[in-house]
Amino acid sequence: MKKLLISLVLISSFAHAVSLQNKDSKSYDIKVKGSSSTMSTSISGGTTKGSICSSSCTIKVDGVGEIDASGSDRVVIKNGKLSK
Repeated sequence: MKKLLISLVLISSFAHAVSLQNKDSKSYDIKVKGSSSTMSTSISGGTTKGSICSSSCTIKVDGVGEIDASGSDRVVIKNGKLSK
């Protein structure tokens, strides 16, 4: 029973997390700014990064722009542009 409860909590957490999908073939450097910290990372072409922030954040993609996201938003990089 305890394992089931832990699994449900984890699934619930991931269901309400922002993801970033890169539909372009090139890689991008990104910064994810939350309420108390900023994380720098990158995303390869044709990949998705799940759970890049769990509440609200601003995602800045070098050479593309920035976008605010929250909840279970899926942010997409496509043709050098950001959208939800």
